[in-house]
Amino acid sequence: MGDLTDKELKNLKPRAKLYKVTDRDGMHAAVTPTGVISFRYQYRVNGRQETLTIGRYSGEAARKLTRALDALEYGMEVSLAEARTLLARARRQVERGESPSRAKVEKRTASAEAFTFGGWAEAYFKHKADPKSGAEKLADSTLAMRRSVYDRAIAGEFSKLKLGEVTPHRLKRLCDEVKEKRGPAVAVHVREVVLLVFRHAQGCGLDVSNPAGSIRTSAIAAFEPRDRALSPSEVRAALAALDGPVRNSVCGRAVEQFQAMACVKRSP
Repeated sequence: MGDLTDKELKNLKPRAKLYKVTDRDGMHAAVTPTGVISFRYQYRVNGRQETLTIGRYSGEAARKLTRALDALEYGMEVSLAEARTLLARARRQVERGESPSRAKVEKRTASAEAFTFGGWAEAYFKHKADPKSGAEKLADSTLAMRRSVYDRAIAGEFSKLKLGEVTPHRLKRLCDEVKEKRGPAVAVHVREVVLLVFRHAQGCGLDVSNPAGSIRTSAIAAFEPRDRALSPSEVRAALAALDGPVRNSVCGRAVEQFQAMACVKRSP
């Protein structure tokens, strides 16, 4: 099979398992069962066999003017022509005895370490809103609540800080200030959002300590339970009301609602 063309790439269909279509100079297009097409380069450097993911094929990028090499990075969405430009860069690195795959990881790690807390927070919210995140996607209401807590109580203090600058002491001080101004429930949510943003960064491979792990929820606020269990006589009285003359009254309907919420089954 000869060199790939954009027409052939657009016509590639997913199969039950990942498959490869060869292009040139060690590069191939890998097609996943979900239909994602990525360009990969297999090579040997310093006696090791390695694979570099050059980028993901984009039909939209193919319709635009080809970007210059200095505007391209490994891992971007690229056209076929741009993938070959990056392939030429990778081949030159291999000729010098350098690993383009390792250089890609090191650059990504350095970039991640320079990411601010605000940048990681945005990455967390984007990930949790993305349908492609699968089971990790949050319900809209939960996402909106956490976003509101971040925007109102956290962003002003932490968004421009590097992750290493968000210390347990700094977080506890913020929680105490929020508790004073907005109440204990919001302060507890502040700790939770910070905890989750750091967990997301750690899940992306960043080696960083999570400051929220050093602060117990009880150190921020302690909530006294307000509910109590109904006594057996109260439960019998409520169930008896269902069969009484108030069944169709407002009171009767309230009792029915109580029964549904409490999941109490009436005896036959």
